[in-house]
Amino acid sequence: MQNLLEKIYLERGFDFREYRVSTLTRRMKRRMCARGAGSYGDYACVLDSDPAEYERLFDDFTINVSGFFRDAAAFKALEAVVLPAIINEAMKRGRGPCIWSAGCATGQEPYSIAVLLMETLGPDINTKGVTLLATDIDGKALNRARRGTFPAKEVKEIPATWRDKYFAHNNKGLRVVSTLVEMISFKIHDLTGEMPWNDMDLVVCHNVLIYFLPALQTRVLKGFHGALKKDGFLLLGKAEVPVGQAKRLFHCVDSKAKLYRKN
Repeated sequence: MQNLLEKIYLERGFDFREYRVSTLTRRMKRRMCARGAGSYGDYACVLDSDPAEYERLFDDFTINVSGFFRDAAAFKALEAVVLPAIINEAMKRGRGPCIWSAGCATGQEPYSIAVLLMETLGPDINTKGVTLLATDIDGKALNRARRGTFPAKEVKEIPATWRDKYFAHNNKGLRVVSTLVEMISFKIHDLTGEMPWNDMDLVVCHNVLIYFLPALQTRVLKGFHGALKKDGFLLLGKAEVPVGQAKRLFHCVDSKAKLYRKN
């Protein structure tokens, strides 16, 4: 397995070497079964003979599970505590807030944040210079996010007033209004690599770290620490906490919401 992960990294640049082995094994076995490969070595031969298999494996490795306003406690903390604080502080510096949704999958999370920003800032939002960055390693997921169209069942968790205000019906379901789409900058980024951004007021990374081994979790958290401005906020998933050396980099603001602040 480790040799195969090394091969994937060297030949395609996708680094899964520090992901949880139990998770990767399950998904790789699924692809091996589909291709009739009885061993990791056999599957390596499949990758050599059919380069398109890399993309199929990549799709299985990257789980694009998301949802609008997923985790009520987290979004309540964003609405009541974080956004008012970072907007007020950003305005003092003469610019809008800078927010990063890391591992955004198909876009439900950054669109949810955009709705809260619209509700908080109101009609003046276009004059505030808001930066809302949304990144993921999966280009296909980002393409869907950019389109901003979702089946009706995926938007049922959104309060009806906001659903009517920020979504329009089309023949494929509901589409996010253009003002929200234009607010977000979607970019491909691998969290296991360099963090090219800084001076962020808020980083939101929901249920991504759980797929990493502790050493990689620590490295990613250190990257978030460097990307955040002084006293910036970090919002993690329900089962996630700063680990290892990263424990000293953040202090908890709301344990239920998994909201932290940079030390």
